[in-house]
Amino acid sequence: MRDGLCVGILPRVAKTLIKTSEHVAVQPKAIWLDCSKRRGGFVQKQVAWLDTLPVHGNRQLKTGQLFKALLLSFFDPLARSLRTIEDNGSFKGRLDLNRLARSTTADALAALDASQLKPIIDELLEQVPAVKQSDDLACITKCIIAADGTYMTTLSDVAWALVHTRRNGRKQGQVRANVQMDTATWTPRVVSISGDGSTQDDESSEPAALARELLSDVLYVLDRNFLDFGLLHALSEKNNDFVLRVKANAPSFVVLQDQKLSDQDRAAGVSSDQLVQLSGMGAPAGTLRLVTIQTVNRKNEPETIRLLSSLIDTQNITATVIGLIYRKRWQIELFFKWLKTFVNMDHLLSTSRNGITFQFYVAVIGVLLMYVQSGKQVSIYALAALARLARGQDTFDQAMATIARREKERERNRLRQAKKRAAASQA
Repeated sequence: MRDGLCVGILPRVAKTLIKTSEHVAVQPKAIWLDCSKRRGGFVQKQVAWLDTLPVHGNRQLKTGQLFKALLLSFFDPLARSLRTIEDNGSFKGRLDLNRLARSTTADALAALDASQLKPIIDELLEQVPAVKQSDDLACITKCIIAADGTYMTTLSDVAWALVHTRRNGRKQGQVRANVQMDTATWTPRVVSISGDGSTQDDESSEPAALARELLSDVLYVLDRNFLDFGLLHALSEKNNDFVLRVKANAPSFVVLQDQKLSDQDRAAGVSSDQLVQLSGMGAPAGTLRLVTIQTVNRKNEPETIRLLSSLIDTQNITATVIGLIYRKRWQIELFFKWLKTFVNMDHLLSTSRNGITFQFYVAVIGVLLMYVQSGKQVSIYALAALARLARGQDTFDQAMATIARREKERERNRLRQAKKRAAASQA
């Protein structure tokens, strides 16, 4: 896959794992985020390896220095553009050069091969600890992957971007990041960049992009825009299961059997649980499951959710569990919001596909470093604490203590909010 990152699944769900890159030995956690010039840290060893890679022509800026500068800027909320990266100079002596000029960085993003960062991502993913499902989902043995895309604005004159007309009549270009995320750890498993679908490697539709990059032996949770018979066939060929939200009028189906609802199902808002067979041209053969849930949306308005799934074992997997699996999809929306709001990934540093991919790969590495370093899901608190660690302002123990304290505060706040909601519902 030329433009995509496809990095496999957790050890607990597959015997075939990604091969760990052999160029760097894994370092103790306390020095993984060490971005100083000394050679003891994980990041610095990766930089040293990248700098040994050949560059074309007479370029002096090597991949390792570009990678390190972008990683340092990932952990610095004030260094989010080519100008502010340039203004940071050598990042207090952490780079092996005085500064990264804007023009140099722009040229390097277009020219230096983003795929050279994949071995680093592979190695970090090997260090992500396996996380068990919650008790409510203990019957689900496969890794739950939420897949979706998010659009980011770029310059309208980028030839390969998806161009649309805004309400004011102006043209605006967008590119889409296709992400497959492990819902247990909030870690990206696959990332690729798409535009207008003008080439074979750049499908414009989200189902087509996902079908090209599917993992194997996982459980996908998907929203309505992924309803596509071709994708359903591809999921089956890779031995994947799925929970897919569908519209009220599509797809067409024939009801084979109505399942009896339990008290737990009714309490969860389930109104029907049916075994169905899809109809229409190209529909996949075999039995599927359609679960209908009555709920309320964020505006407190009534809403009907219809979930199509390949999980037809009604004895062990209840309709309530199907609904709980779909709720996991919301985590990728929160992840996109986190990337755009706190990491400012909606500000693209490049107009080339390779440059945008390079920037996203660095963000993936930053997220993985945060998770492996702290053992917790990504958050603004972890980002801030590990940023101080990366800059040398805090020790490892101080950073971890800050993250633990903030997590306790967040948990206490969640409990208070839950009590308030419970009291309000009883009033």
